[in-house]
Amino acid sequence: MSAHMDRIIAKLQIGDVRGAQEEVDAASRIARELKQPAQLWQVGSTEALLALAAGRLGEAEELIERTFAFGEHAQPTAAFPVHALQRHTLAEFRGTFEGVEPAIRNMVAEYPARPVFRCALALLHARLGRLPEAKRELDDLAWDDFSALPFDQEWLYGMSLLAETCALLDARDSAAVIHRLLLPWAELNAVDVGEGMRGSVFRYLGLMATTTEHWDEAARYFEDALEMNERMGAWPWLAHTQHDYARMLLARGSPADRERAQQLLDAALTTYRELGMEGCAQSESSTRSMR
Repeated sequence: MSAHMDRIIAKLQIGDVRGAQEEVDAASRIARELKQPAQLWQVGSTEALLALAAGRLGEAEELIERTFAFGEHAQPTAAFPVHALQRHTLAEFRGTFEGVEPAIRNMVAEYPARPVFRCALALLHARLGRLPEAKRELDDLAWDDFSALPFDQEWLYGMSLLAETCALLDARDSAAVIHRLLLPWAELNAVDVGEGMRGSVFRYLGLMATTTEHWDEAARYFEDALEMNERMGAWPWLAHTQHDYARMLLARGSPADRERAQQLLDAALTTYRELGMEGCAQSESSTRSMR
């Protein structure tokens, strides 16, 4: 089991989702034979992560809850955080953040040594329009080039949350720092098994370049993110990238950008609706009003 999980982590980090799924399938067979709750939780939470990343929201929700039933007793210190962050992603896709706020706040209090939960809370505040609270969290974490976030398995995942928060706040100074920190890891997938997978790091570089108005650089990053997220079958993150890219093109304001922006918005809206991401579809529709 441990060898399979190590390979799953490595394959997901480089964006080899198909290879990771093969390892999950093999680990799942072993877990079912062993019938040990800890192993069933570990595999099941990874299956839930992959379902979320592919936009299979109904399947993901069922897996999240069924798996948590194994983990809350067998490995509670790991299962509660995974459950909270997977529910956070599910809520983000559905546009219903309010229901997950108590769990995220509880994780911040219960796990002070894991600032990734503060990153999630910062994004939560920003998504809910609580910009002063989001800025306070971001500024606290930004001290000394975000050294509050340990450089460990959660680092890319946490930085992706902070990058989105920066973009929503138009926090240019922090965006420049995050860009510099993420650049060496551009070709990786922002994932923390099994807390979550947030797609190509190129997308977050694109968001940071957009925030600092480096338009041509942002376009290159978004093009790379489109390719990687499509290759991984990370359809929600592909749609998010299309939406972000279109917003960048509209902000740049070149007449030649408008047709490309329209194509991206149409593609994002189609995917959002196919996946049942109605909250995101409404956001995409609001972007159209910028044109």
